[in-house]
Amino acid sequence: MWFRMSSDKDTQLQAYEDDSRVPCQYGDKCYQKNPQHHSKYKHPPKQKTVEKETEKIITGEKRTYPFKNCKKAQSKSPEKKFQKTHQPSEKNVHNLSPSPERTNVLEDNKKNDNEICSEKAETSNKEISNNCDAHKPTEYNATENISIADAKKIIMDLFLVEMPEDFFQFYKFCKSILKDNPLLACKSVCLKLVGPYDVLDGKIKNMLSSEDEKEKYLAHWRYYYDLPEFQTIVKCNDKEGLHFGYWRDDAVEKPVFVAKNRANVNGVFEPVAENIFGAIDVYLKNKLTLANPFEKTSIMRLHSQLKNFAEQHSITLEKNTANMRAREKRVVARTLHKAGIVVPYDKKTQLGYRDLAATDNNLQKTLKEIEKASTTEERKIPLAKLDEIMRLATIAADECDFGTCLELGHDLFSTGGIHVQTRALQMLSIAYIHLKRPQLLKILKAHLKNRKKECELSVI
Repeated sequence: MWFRMSSDKDTQLQAYEDDSRVPCQYGDKCYQKNPQHHSKYKHPPKQKTVEKETEKIITGEKRTYPFKNCKKAQSKSPEKKFQKTHQPSEKNVHNLSPSPERTNVLEDNKKNDNEICSEKAETSNKEISNNCDAHKPTEYNATENISIADAKKIIMDLFLVEMPEDFFQFYKFCKSILKDNPLLACKSVCLKLVGPYDVLDGKIKNMLSSEDEKEKYLAHWRYYYDLPEFQTIVKCNDKEGLHFGYWRDDAVEKPVFVAKNRANVNGVFEPVAENIFGAIDVYLKNKLTLANPFEKTSIMRLHSQLKNFAEQHSITLEKNTANMRAREKRVVARTLHKAGIVVPYDKKTQLGYRDLAATDNNLQKTLKEIEKASTTEERKIPLAKLDEIMRLATIAADECDFGTCLELGHDLFSTGGIHVQTRALQMLSIAYIHLKRPQLLKILKAHLKNRKKECELSVI
């Protein structure tokens, strides 16, 4: 008889081990009666006998286990603590949340997951802690928000420019979509807020005293072709290196438009709209035309939210505003990056700018020869041509035509050639100093120290 009982236990244990269901974390002490619970989780055979209170009666093939105070034991609810018994298994996916039968108990006590974990610490602090982390939803650990006034001061201190009102409004819009992580509110359409937005998001909280640290932040999210006049604020895809930013002709002025550049393609900057809302409006419209049916719903929803927010806050989505047209009239040279340059220019005296001593085609040809040259000797000839163009541009600057050096400096920087970077700095130094734009020169120097051809450009 003892042999049969032992054999039955072995059979039950073997059946339990072969069962593919997930082990119940409460083991043989599980109080659950819910059929759905038992269909999902397996339970080990009873291992312990209750001394004195338990009596075994074995009759032939049939075994019964009458318990004293059976009804009382069944009606008594388990303790409110969840006593977890470790069951060795490949998965530990049993949810700590109670079955429907236990919901009312938790509601009465109004305990969240963290409080439950705290009670469990008496049993196994380490095990319970790990389990809580596994079941908590991933949250963005944002630092405390700072005031707009403090953010403006920090941005001015670190980036040397002042952000327009739409910059702060767009952050507010993104926060209305994803409060815990506004920088990734538009992640579904491959957009991420970067650069000065890290200040608003609390990642950069204090003004820095060290000049070396300040210089580092001048290159924060500055792409390879980003001229000092351009400040990146939105990162898009890494395939083309598409990104959006504000364009200023002078650091002390407000941005004249939001432009875009594909850093992995070329150094061309395309004006898109006067503010970031208009630029993202264009982006979403283009995205919608290329999207598949599954993507269109989320894009349309975000686009609708953008337009509604802009309308509620009287933000224009116009693409070619009066300010942009006025700036276009002041452009003295288109430059190779296509955005053009603006300098003080007197039409009557023609003072402020004169044409370069080379056409765009001839200059590009010379620059290609410099970069393609395989030896220093081979590079000397095209460099001599460039040095002559630079000499004449310097003479123009001596005669107050500062725009000539600015154009040539922009062209040298925009081609991206590593052999002409020093010359680009030389031309732009002359231009920025005479045009009284020292902030742009400081940004340029910081960028050239850490100029990278990549799309992850955070210095934090």
